[in-house]
Amino acid sequence: MLNMVLQIAWAITGAGHFLAETFESMTTLVQNNKIAVTTYLSSAAEQVIKMYGLWSNLEQISSGTYLQEIFAENSQDPGFSHAGRFIVEPYRALVVSPASANTVAKIVCGIADTLVTNAVAQAQKGGVPVYVVPTDQKRGFVETVLPYRIDKRNCKQCDPCSIVDTCPHCAVKIVDCIPKISSAICQGCGLCVTSCPFGAVKYAEKKKMWIRSVDVQNVKKLESMDNLTVLENPQQIQTVIAKL
Repeated sequence: MLNMVLQIAWAITGAGHFLAETFESMTTLVQNNKIAVTTYLSSAAEQVIKMYGLWSNLEQISSGTYLQEIFAENSQDPGFSHAGRFIVEPYRALVVSPASANTVAKIVCGIADTLVTNAVAQAQKGGVPVYVVPTDQKRGFVETVLPYRIDKRNCKQCDPCSIVDTCPHCAVKIVDCIPKISSAICQGCGLCVTSCPFGAVKYAEKKKMWIRSVDVQNVKKLESMDNLTVLENPQQIQTVIAKL
């Protein structure tokens, strides 16, 4: 059965930009094709995915069975042995999306001290094509979407606070009379948004972000690396995988 399925790997960093779009592309790939996905998460990625409420989506893409596992850096051994799969397992491609500026900088410098960067290094050594979607590609402003946050201007400092009482994960604490959402605990359920009658909880706000020249230069270096292709956006993932 496995040899009838296209086996790929997906590495996710802690970037919020392009995250939702990448999930849409990967979900479409799995639903419309015979594709099995092994997922590799950086330390920050696990936290960010939960904050954006996408963890259940990830479990639908990588079900947890053999070669469809979710490997989180926080639970890996120091040598990242699961990254060694690219030498011995039949992966047809490694997709890194979204790839944060920090991850891109490490890749172009040959640094492989995280699960994601180590996976890239092993894939290149194993002859597995690597496709990277950097978040910071062109100098200028890009629009990104923010996770859950408290707007202090709208907070009335209610006592008791409905947000604290509503959160089923105990991710909201009162700090200096203002509720604060813990990014390490938040699961992105969204109950806090509707629980505040004053609209103090914001989600999916659009924010302009400036792309630094150093990050753009690193993407240019990335484009010249062996066995690696830079994609402009997550939508292109479907195109390159369809050609494998």
